[in-house]
Amino acid sequence: MFHSKSLPRPKDTSVVVVVLETTEVYIVISLSTRRDTQVVYVDPTTGALRYLGKHGEDVFDSEAAALNHITNGSRVLSKSTTYAKAVLGYAVLGSHALLLVATQLSASVPNLPGGGCIYTLAESQWIKIQLQNPQPQGTGEQKNIRELANLDIDGKFFFCETRDVTRPFPSPITLREPDEEFVWNEWLSKPFKDIGLPGHCVILLQGFAECRNFGGAGQQGGLVALIARRSRLHPGTRYLARGLNACSGTGNEVECEQLVWVPRKGGQRIPFSSYIWRRGTIPIWWGAEIKNAVSVEAEIYVANDPYNGSLQYYQRLGKRYGNKSSEANVSRQKSSGRVPIICVNLLRYGEGKTESVLVDHFKESIRYMNSTGKLGSTWIQLINYDWHATVKLKGQQQTVEGLWRHLKPPTMVIGFSEGNYYDARQQLNECKGSVICNDDVNGGFCMESIQNGVIRFNCADSLDRTNAASYFGALQVFVEQCSRLSISLDIDAMFGLSSRYSEYDGRNTRSLPPGWEERFDSVTGKSFYIDHNTRTTTWEHPCQEAPQKPWKRFDMTFDQFKGSTMLAPVNQLAELFLLAGDIHATLYTGSKAMHSDILNIFKEETGKFSKFSAVENVKITVLRRYQNFMNDSSRQKQLEMFLGLRLYRHLPSIPMFPLKVLSRPSGCMLKPVPSIIPMADGGSSLLSFKRKDLIWVCQQGADYVELFIYLGEPCHVCQLLLTVSHGAEDSSYPATVDVRVGSSIDSLKLVVESLGELIQRTWLLQGKVRGPMFKRAPIFLCYMTLKS
Repeated sequence: MFHSKSLPRPKDTSVVVVVLETTEVYIVISLSTRRDTQVVYVDPTTGALRYLGKHGEDVFDSEAAALNHITNGSRVLSKSTTYAKAVLGYAVLGSHALLLVATQLSASVPNLPGGGCIYTLAESQWIKIQLQNPQPQGTGEQKNIRELANLDIDGKFFFCETRDVTRPFPSPITLREPDEEFVWNEWLSKPFKDIGLPGHCVILLQGFAECRNFGGAGQQGGLVALIARRSRLHPGTRYLARGLNACSGTGNEVECEQLVWVPRKGGQRIPFSSYIWRRGTIPIWWGAEIKNAVSVEAEIYVANDPYNGSLQYYQRLGKRYGNKSSEANVSRQKSSGRVPIICVNLLRYGEGKTESVLVDHFKESIRYMNSTGKLGSTWIQLINYDWHATVKLKGQQQTVEGLWRHLKPPTMVIGFSEGNYYDARQQLNECKGSVICNDDVNGGFCMESIQNGVIRFNCADSLDRTNAASYFGALQVFVEQCSRLSISLDIDAMFGLSSRYSEYDGRNTRSLPPGWEERFDSVTGKSFYIDHNTRTTTWEHPCQEAPQKPWKRFDMTFDQFKGSTMLAPVNQLAELFLLAGDIHATLYTGSKAMHSDILNIFKEETGKFSKFSAVENVKITVLRRYQNFMNDSSRQKQLEMFLGLRLYRHLPSIPMFPLKVLSRPSGCMLKPVPSIIPMADGGSSLLSFKRKDLIWVCQQGADYVELFIYLGEPCHVCQLLLTVSHGAEDSSYPATVDVRVGSSIDSLKLVVESLGELIQRTWLLQGKVRGPMFKRAPIFLCYMTLKS
C-alpha cells in the first residue's frame, strides 16, 4: 500500500505516471506551488485528458492519498510507474498518445532576485500510451512519430515554475501570460489548458540559462546570469530557416539577457541590473543553398521582394525595448524619446566576398525602413564591422578594441536597467522610480533606470562571430553593472592603491587620509567612511573629487583593460558565453560553435587555445556541412512537429477537433439490451471502459440487436468503435451494422448502412460515420444484423 507517512509531501514538484493492469493511465501531479495533488485521467480510447476538480475523485490532500485511490491501496494493480520532476507536454497521435516529462532537472539559476528558480532540462522521457482506438496511419506518419520522440531536447530547454522568464527581468506580467514568441511547448501544453490545469504543464523555453557566483576587489561579490531565449517565430535549421519568414521572424533569433545582482539575506533589499541584446540572421528575405555535402561555399540568394516584413520586425523590437516608464530615473541614459535599434553587422563585405550581396541589401533595407515614416519613435542604425577581415589584418586584440570603439556611443545611449527588490510592498511607497509588481512575487521592484533600445548582432548564421562580438560588448556592460552595484573589479582596489590609469577615473587616490576609516553597511550594500578626527561619517570617499567616470573601460586599450581588471569574473562570463554559443550552434547546425578561442583571450594560455582551435574549426566545418546537407530536413521536421506546425503534412491522421467518447456515462442505454444473462442496468454498464469484464450474450435465435444510446453532450458523430466478443467457436458475429442518429427516437436518420462483417477479435474501428452536428445531446442507434 501507499502510506502518506512513507511518502512525505515533497518540496519540489512531483509527477507520477501510473499505468494499471487494465492499461488505464493516470498522471499524478503535486506542484511545488500548491498543497494538494491533482490526478489527470487519460481516456483509454481517445487519449483525451480528463479532470473534474472534485476532492476525493481527482483532487487529494497528498500524493500518497492519490496513489492509494488509483490503485485501491495495492501495488499489484499497477503495471508500471514513472517518476518525474515536471510535465513538459502531451499529444494524441492517432493510435498512441505521447506524454513528455522531465526526469532530471538542473537548477541552473537557483534564486532570482525576489525568488524563483530557473531549471534546465537535464533528462527527459517520452511515455508512449497505447490507445484502444486504431487509426489508419501510413508508414511515413508512423516514422514521423518515432522521429518526434527522438528529438534531442536535453540540456537545450529551460523553465521557471513561479516567474515569467519570457520577458526581460523583472517581468511586470504574471507567469500565466507568457510572451508566445518564446514558448516552445504551446501546442504540447494545450491539453492541460483545456482541462483547466494550465500550470501543471510548465512553460518551456529553448536556449540557455546559467549563472556564476563571482567575487570583487572588496568585501562585495555578486551573481551573474546569462539567459538566452530563442524565438520560435522562425524555427528551424541552418539552411532552412534564414532571414525573414511570413511571421516577420528571423532565423536563429535569440534574445539575450545579462542579469547581475548582489545576494542578500532575508529582509534586505537586493540591488540588481539587467542588460538586453539580440542576435539573429539579417532581417530580410534571403537564404543559402548547398549543392552537395562537400561544397566549399553555399550559394546565397535574395528574394524579389526582400524587405517584405522587415518593417513589422523592427516595429516589434521597438515596442518591446522602448522605455515606457516616465518615472524611472534615466539621468544616466539621456534619451530624446526615440528607441534606438543598433544593428551590428559582422559579415564580410570586401570585393569578391559572397556575403557582400547581403551587406548591400542590409544597408538598403535600413535606409528604406527609416524613410517609411512608419517606425514611430524607433530609430535604426547599421554598424558594419567585418570581423574575419579585421582579425586577419590586425589580430584579435585590435579587433576587440575596434569593436569597443564602435559600441561605446550606442551602448552608453541605450544603457541597462537598474533597480532594487524589496520583499515588503510597503517599502515601495518611498520608491523614487517606477514600481513593478505582480501576483507571482512577494514585494516588488523599484526601478531606478530602464534600458531604452537594443543592440542586435548578426553574421551570416548568427553563430560564431555573433557570439564572440556579443561577448565583448556585454563584457563592457558587465564591468559597468558591477561598478553601479558597488562591486569593484579594479585590481588596484584590492590593495588600496591608486589607479594606474587615473586618466580614466575621476578619483585621485584610493588611500584614505590619516584618521579616516572605511566600513561596509550591510543594509545598503555600500561602503561609508568615518572621520575620527571630527567624529563624522559620509558616503563619499574623502579623496574623491568627482564621481567615478562611467564606462571608463571603453576608452582603454586591450592591454590596459586586462591589466586593470580582475580577470576571474571576466573569464567566468566568457565560460557562460562559450556554453551558450555551443547550445545555439548545436540547435541551428547540429555542431558546436567555431572560432571560440577568442573568448579565452584573457587567459594566460591563450596561445594554446588558438593552436587547438584552428584544428578544431576545420573538423567542425566539415561536420557542420555534412550534417546540414544530410540531416537539416529531418531536424526541421522534428522541430515543426514539436511546435505543432504543418501537422497536416507530418501527422495527417490527427483530427481537426479532438475526439470524445460520449457514449460513456453520463451517456446511457435508452432501452434495455436483450441478453441471456439478466442485467440490472439494462446494459448501460457495457458502455463503461472500467467494466470490460462484463459480457453481454445475445439471445439465441435473435436475427438482430438494437442498441439505443443517449450521448452525453452535443456533438458530431464521426466514428464507431466496437469490442466484439465472438462465440465459443468464433462462428457467431454481427454480419452488418447500420447506424442512425437523431435528436429523438422518432427522428433518427440513417447515416451509415451495412458496414462490413466484424470478424476481428479485438477493438475495431469500423469506419468514419458521417452525420450532422447536433446542438443538443443526440441519440445513437446501432442496428446489428446477426450471422451464425
